Amino acid sequence: MGNILKSVLSKIQSKGSGVFKKLYNLPFVGASNKKSLSEWNASSGDANATELPSLQILRDRSRDLERNAPAATGAINTLVNGVIGSGIKFQPSIDREVLKISEEQALEWEAKAYQEFRLWSENNNCDYYRQLNFFGLQRLAFSSMMTSGDVFVLLPHRPRAGMPYDMRVQLIEADRIVNDRDLSDSDKIAGGIKYGADGVRESIFIRTPHPGSMLFGVTELVSKWQEVKFYGERSGKRNVLHLIDIKRIGQSRGIPILTPVIDTLKQISKYTEAELTAAVINALLTIAVTRKPPDSLAGVMAGGGYRVDEQGNPVDANGNPTTWPWERADNWKIGTGEWVDLAPYEDLQVINSARPSNQFDPFFLANIKQIGMALGIPFEVLIKHFSSSYSASRAAMLDARRTFMTMLELFNEQFNQPIYEEFLTEAILKGRLHARGYFTSPSIRHAYSGCYFVPPPIGSIDETKEVKAAHERVLGGYSTWDYETTRLNGMSYKDVLRIQAQERKQAKFYGIDFTKSRVESRGNEEGNNEQQNPE
Repeated sequence: MGNILKSVLSKIQSKGSGVFKKLYNLPFVGASNKKSLSEWNASSGDANATELPSLQILRDRSRDLERNAPAATGAINTLVNGVIGSGIKFQPSIDREVLKISEEQALEWEAKAYQEFRLWSENNNCDYYRQLNFFGLQRLAFSSMMTSGDVFVLLPHRPRAGMPYDMRVQLIEADRIVNDRDLSDSDKIAGGIKYGADGVRESIFIRTPHPGSMLFGVTELVSKWQEVKFYGERSGKRNVLHLIDIKRIGQSRGIPILTPVIDTLKQISKYTEAELTAAVINALLTIAVTRKPPDSLAGVMAGGGYRVDEQGNPVDANGNPTTWPWERADNWKIGTGEWVDLAPYEDLQVINSARPSNQFDPFFLANIKQIGMALGIPFEVLIKHFSSSYSASRAAMLDARRTFMTMLELFNEQFNQPIYEEFLTEAILKGRLHARGYFTSPSIRHAYSGCYFVPPPIGSIDETKEVKAAHERVLGGYSTWDYETTRLNGMSYKDVLRIQAQERKQAKFYGIDFTKSRVESRGNEEGNNEQQNPE
């Protein structure tokens, strides 16, 4: 019966029945075979089948664009500066109600935890490679995640002199996480990640040396694979953090954020280079010189300005054979203040390239807008140019802020919070922090692990309006002085109060009135001087 039905449908299709075609394509035009879609062959594979085969090429091209394409470099830098800035500051915030402690006790514990974390994080001892402090690691981890698609983080313990804490942060580039012995992807291992029978991630395989190091002559090294469990089997301790923005169910590895705009960025880069080259060539001053042909075959300077022998061949000042000026290899070189010798009777045809083109900027900006849409960055923020009204410019900054905050929440969840919790565990084990019930009650452990991370300062277009809005948020009970202070200038509110107290003390010593603005005080002083010393 099935074969008969297929035969009937085939005959109807072959006859080109308009009714059949209309019924067949009616539900979704996007699924039809109309002329504009007939050559569109979309993949129907799962997340790994679609992404893993192309992943290395995507990484290589994204990194090349970040190195060499200004638009790509600017986009990545905008994301890094907007999400991480100079570093994501933090403030411990434990749950008083669950822990059943007073406000004074909570503040004292938070201050102690804050100082201990600063001791560990504000120097390069927290870095496994001893290159960056914790905030530098934040920038490197996030930028690598954007360019490579994902990043892996190990948390090994390595004692170091002068540092009471042993935990280190070791960033692993995405390229090094590959299948054990380069095995093909399967349901047991894919993208360097090993899965259990229930489909849950168990471990990763780290290849040493880096696969790319083979390109630089490190061929004598034998590749080795180290298997690292995501969690300790007995302790449950986090061994591996995976920074990834998962877009599809079953996705093993992340893809670079520039993936949807790789082709656009490359073409824009080529177009910009071509326009720039054309404009430079158009600006060069090159003179073409046409001389008269020699009217004498004598071995002296002829009327056309050439030395020739008796047969009419060119010679130099010493009578040695040489070439005609227009036959020299360097004669066709253009440049600033250059000239080109033309052969007798040749003439110069000037080609006006009309560069730079008037259409370059509109076309370039139109493509940048599409890139901004794909990356979630408003056009004005991406090109760092605010030419509209205050309201439009602020709307662009707020829209970018939403993108930054979404990425920040993911980064805090996958990087900052897990590292802070592992730090607390070591601090409590070493007795530098005291937390009763931390290892016996999950709810108490969670209560002590509370911490909020303050994003980098958002910047402002009109500081007066920004400060007034922050002030009203605090007075309305929607925010805190500490959060708003850090949000505006990156400083802690407690540090601001302490420094202000010192400044007021010094100002009082020097007779400066802090209740008035410096401009107002200076104006009053100048006015008093004019009254006392009228001219």
